[in-house]
Amino acid sequence: MAPPPAGPAQGTMSNYLFVYGTLLRQSQHPMAKLLAERAQYRGEAKIRARLYDLGRYPGILEPQTEADWVYGNLYDLGAPNDLLAQLDAYEEVESPRPAYFDRQLGEAIASDGKPVPTWIYWYRGEVNESHRVVSGRYECKR
Repeated sequence: MAPPPAGPAQGTMSNYLFVYGTLLRQSQHPMAKLLAERAQYRGEAKIRARLYDLGRYPGILEPQTEADWVYGNLYDLGAPNDLLAQLDAYEEVESPRPAYFDRQLGEAIASDGKPVPTWIYWYRGEVNESHRVVSGRYECKR
């Protein structure tokens, strides 16, 4: 599988996290609530990617066309703490097998149009193309 789209320079770090699925602000998932309590919501954002409904959660793959966008929320995680490690553990637990999600540094476009270096969870498993969410917007399930 191809690497994610080019983002910030290698070695750059970010306190930002882009979420697009069960961690969305409107989700009732306990990890979404933890994120909302411990990080600062910075608004809506989008990234270049393709969104897939994988059943209980979504996953994203690299874009194939200029029209491939995924919409979600941008959070500022603040000072280094254990929140990112907790989210990494969650992404592994919720995966069909360990390491099916890969956290990479990329770039989100904030609602004001400015690019923001951010962490993004990419899906690394197989997908059924018929499960693609063409709108790029995941509807949170209870």
